[in-house]
Amino acid sequence: MARKPDRRIKKTKASLHQAFYNLLKKKNYSDITVKELADEADITRKTFYLHYNSLDDLLREFMTERYERLREPMEYADLFSEDFDYMGLFTHLRDVLEENHDIVKKLMNDQNSRYVMQHLMEENETLTFEHAKTHFNLRPEILHIYFRYYTRGISGTFLEWFADPNAIPLEEFVDTVKNINLQMRQALVKYRIP
Repeated sequence: MARKPDRRIKKTKASLHQAFYNLLKKKNYSDITVKELADEADITRKTFYLHYNSLDDLLREFMTERYERLREPMEYADLFSEDFDYMGLFTHLRDVLEENHDIVKKLMNDQNSRYVMQHLMEENETLTFEHAKTHFNLRPEILHIYFRYYTRGISGTFLEWFADPNAIPLEEFVDTVKNINLQMRQALVKYRIP
């Protein structure tokens, strides 16, 4: 039988997450120190280090918990199917990111937090790739090239659009991505398992 998480640990972590959120609203990630985070959470630095090895570990957990929903539509998505719902995907991504728009933009623009966000994207790519490779009769190494190119393109262009959504309407962005994907799909269709 699995042990229930200790309520004190949950309370301390919740306090650290809230303090981290409060600090991110005021300053850039790279400007936050463990000392000021501990002060904001009303704990000691020692207590912080009982739970995390670094601020990057806290950021990873913070992002994973808050943006687990980003993964939901991608986990079993067949990105190369004819009837893939691009509008549903991008609307979902936009809505989830909008919940903490200012903080997400800060994290996207901060050099020190970018690699943590990149790591989360790579985890998502791996999950989706495992599903995708069952749909194609193609060496996994070759399919991975297509897949990485496509998923990095989608995530990169979406994040760029999200940084300035007024530059182009979401519908036009989605149509553009869909057109690009149709060209890639044509290159892969001969390998598709019926």
